[in-house]
This record gives sequence, C-alpha cells and structure tokens, in this order.
Amino acid sequence: DADDELIVRADLPGFREKDIEVRVEPRRLIISGKRDQAYEQQKRKTIYSDRRSDEVFRLVRLSEEVDPNKVKATLQDGTLEVELPKVHPSRKIPVSTRAA
Repeated sequence: DADDELIVRADLPGFREKDIEVRVEPRRLIISGKRDQAYEQQKRKTIYSDRRSDEVFRLVRLSEEVDPNKVKATLQDGTLEVELPKVHPSRKIPVSTRAA
C-alpha cells in the first residue's frame, strides 16, 4: 500500500502471459489462470503419455477503491505484479503552528 497505489504480487511459476487473466473492479482484484501440459515418449512399442492441468484463482478484496482503467499487470520470472492506482489517494496534509 503506497500513497497513490496498491501493489499486489502473486507467485505463478510456470504460467505464461497467455495463461493468466486479471480482472479489476473498484474494490476487488481477480487473478485466474489455467495451463495444460502434455508429455509423450515412445520406447519401441510402448508409449508413455502424461497430461496435466494446473489452475489458480485468487480474489483479493482491496482496502481502497482503485481505477480499473489505469491498472498495469506484468509477469516476470514467475511473479505477477499488479499496480492498482487509487481513485482518491490519501494525501499528507502539512500541519503548521499559529502564533497566539
């Protein structure tokens, strides 16, 4: 949680950009992904075959309202990073003293 944005990081090892879907609502982030893998090896008359499917689904309730149109998502080395700009970022208000 930064002053003007929320940052969410999710580890998704083995997933590629095309396997992941990110959806954003003003107070929710939804991350879903699915990947299928197939492996086949033939030794003489025997065929070894293995199929595997992995899925991920995460729903994150956000502490502040964000602007869904300005969200950025990047995937690097198996880590998804989602930058969510706040709609009304909190501002620090300087406090001054008044002479009596």
